[in-house]
Amino acid sequence: APESAPPPEVSVVTVEAESVPHVIEVPGRLQAIRTAEVRARVDGIVERRLYTEGSDVRSGQGLFAIDPRPLRAQVSAAQATLARAEATASNAQQDVTRYEGLVGKQAISQQEYDAAIARLRTAQADVEQARAQVETARLNLSYATVTSPISGRAGRAAVTEGALVSAGQGTLLTRVEQLDPIFVNFSQSNAELLAVRRALEARRGGGSSGGVQVQLVLEDGTVYDRTGNLDFLDLSIDATTGTAALRAEI
Repeated sequence: APESAPPPEVSVVTVEAESVPHVIEVPGRLQAIRTAEVRARVDGIVERRLYTEGSDVRSGQGLFAIDPRPLRAQVSAAQATLARAEATASNAQQDVTRYEGLVGKQAISQQEYDAAIARLRTAQADVEQARAQVETARLNLSYATVTSPISGRAGRAAVTEGALVSAGQGTLLTRVEQLDPIFVNFSQSNAELLAVRRALEARRGGGSSGGVQVQLVLEDGTVYDRTGNLDFLDLSIDATTGTAALRAEI
């Protein structure tokens, strides 16, 4: 009799529940987290550039030097005005001191005494105004060295040595961009956005987008070695494209 066939071999698979990552790939654009426009705050001639274009600069580092000689002259003129105002005020104070004893003896009229007090107050106001002018002149002199308002990477210079810059027109000198951390802007369709929101609510019991990790893939296909998080999700949908704007920080 023919031998019976052996029992067939089967494989056994144990089914287990596990989390499956929900990965969505979208194109995005990098954006500096902070951008500062460096502009002239005084009128003058640019003497020299103090930084290397495209280099990293610190907050407060000098970027341009404007000819300070006219500004120093303004400081000297303001200080001379202050000295003259202080001398006038000192003389007016001496008049009031002398008139205080004379008005009690009726050697001078009350009107003359009141006029002396008025001159003293006017002289004191002139002193305060002159001091303010000195402070303004010194502040303008400090603006002769144009500094970076933030730390970041300085761009190409918009002016060259010998260029006339104007504070009234706000002449642009250069831009400084802070690139660490950096923003990644992208958009998501309405349907996929709702799916992402439902998944987040199911995982965290109803929360914001703070726990969504973002991995950056460069144009040549290499993966950036640091991950970021989704930090902004626009509340409105663009009516023309049907997408919402999102932003990640890396």
